[in-house]
Amino acid sequence: MLAPTSATGKPRIQGTRAALYGKEVEPAIFEEQAQANPLHQLETSPIIRQEEDGQCDSHFAVHNREVEIMSQDYLLPSPPAPAIREAMAKAVQRKDKGLDVYDFSSGNIGNLMVSQQIFSTMDVRVADSVIPELRPIVEGLRDGIVSAYYPTPKGVAYSPTGGTNPIRALVARYFRELHGIPIADEDANKVIVTAGGQQAMTAALRSIKPGTRVLIPQWEYGPASGIIRSHGCEEVRVAMTDELAIDMDDFRRKVVPNSVCYVSMPNNPTGYMSVEQLRDIVKIMSDADGAVVWDAPYLLTLVRLDGAKATFDGKMLQETLNALREIGEEFHPNLCVLSSLSKSCLIAGLRLGFAYGSTQWVDNMEAIVGRENLSSPTPSFIAGAEVLRRFLDEPRSYEWVCRVLANRLSILVEEMGDHLILPKNGLFGALYVLVSTGDQPCKPFADRLIEESGIVTVPCNQFYGGEAHAIRLSLVSVPWTEGEEGWKASVQAIKSAMQ
Repeated sequence: MLAPTSATGKPRIQGTRAALYGKEVEPAIFEEQAQANPLHQLETSPIIRQEEDGQCDSHFAVHNREVEIMSQDYLLPSPPAPAIREAMAKAVQRKDKGLDVYDFSSGNIGNLMVSQQIFSTMDVRVADSVIPELRPIVEGLRDGIVSAYYPTPKGVAYSPTGGTNPIRALVARYFRELHGIPIADEDANKVIVTAGGQQAMTAALRSIKPGTRVLIPQWEYGPASGIIRSHGCEEVRVAMTDELAIDMDDFRRKVVPNSVCYVSMPNNPTGYMSVEQLRDIVKIMSDADGAVVWDAPYLLTLVRLDGAKATFDGKMLQETLNALREIGEEFHPNLCVLSSLSKSCLIAGLRLGFAYGSTQWVDNMEAIVGRENLSSPTPSFIAGAEVLRRFLDEPRSYEWVCRVLANRLSILVEEMGDHLILPKNGLFGALYVLVSTGDQPCKPFADRLIEESGIVTVPCNQFYGGEAHAIRLSLVSVPWTEGEEGWKASVQAIKSAMQ
């Protein structure tokens, strides 16, 4: 999908064929399609083949079979796989290959019904009114819902935690195309599929060896802090500037060998985004034989913020993604990248998350998830795989999401700009805005808003790692309508309550 461009802004094309959304095409066709849709310039997989002699121009094409020689002393040793999960996975793998399977692995009672047709028909049609940018996602959702229960109800049976190899191949493609990570579809041992991005984050952080120093920005996603501390790691908060940037001098002082940094970028809850800072962070951690857990579900929710006006800028997003891919390509051995389809595909309730990491990191995550969940959420994974496939083939949904975010943020800034705590570098990402509570602690302030006015916000003590004087507003909790009447009414309500 979204692959790198050259310094001139044109797609990099080498050899006799180029890759467009994972499919090899003639360079002339590639250029034509890239010009027709700027996001095709954000390319896909830089797998570029020389067909004449079978040689590859790019190391991506050798499937990233690097020898993992890093000690990764910050990780727990790879544990044995949970026995039931491993047995179930082997059964599914044999079935996928068309081999005979005599399965005695688990109490998968749903299998008793899987061979039966329980619905005589299942006709799910996409409404003509669906927003064009969302149509591929809706069509994928339709196909997934039907596939889960028709002609036979596969969705009622267990399925392996961590995902089957076919869905892992899609996830590998996602990380290759969006993050620039040199990984092949066959590298199933370096990706994992989870019941939402939160499960991926929990498993990734609990894979870190207790006692390890984990750096986390002062403003950061609240649940991460609780997981780090309850797991016995040393949480160290890093100062941030008044512009919501990470204080890099403070960061360098607090890094020790074999430490780990957890960072969401774009940041939840501040909306801050900086490719330069992320690169600096990853470089510093790599030099210290450490690693970065990059929580990146908001990768495609980035808009330009110029004073009181937010706009969706496709060129800016393209340039940002190209730069982020370079980080993924260069530093992937020191990265654990977390993501999901919740934000860019509007399917938060479907619970489909995923992660990339070293084999040792993914081994640990597999064991953690497999011990605590006997099965993946089978219908969600079936539907999620269809949505992910459509998204990778036709990446359009986030354009609409970004336009909605930009419009809502502009309305909020116009009405309440003096109360907002916003990044100052011209970019805004993620789905949330901080609102200052002045000299009042945030928890009683938030309680009073809901009790007196029915306004639901999130107090920010857990995001700040201490007493905070800010609440977090979501830009997406209010359902969308053409005129955004619901959003405007919500903004007016909190504006009145703040006066």
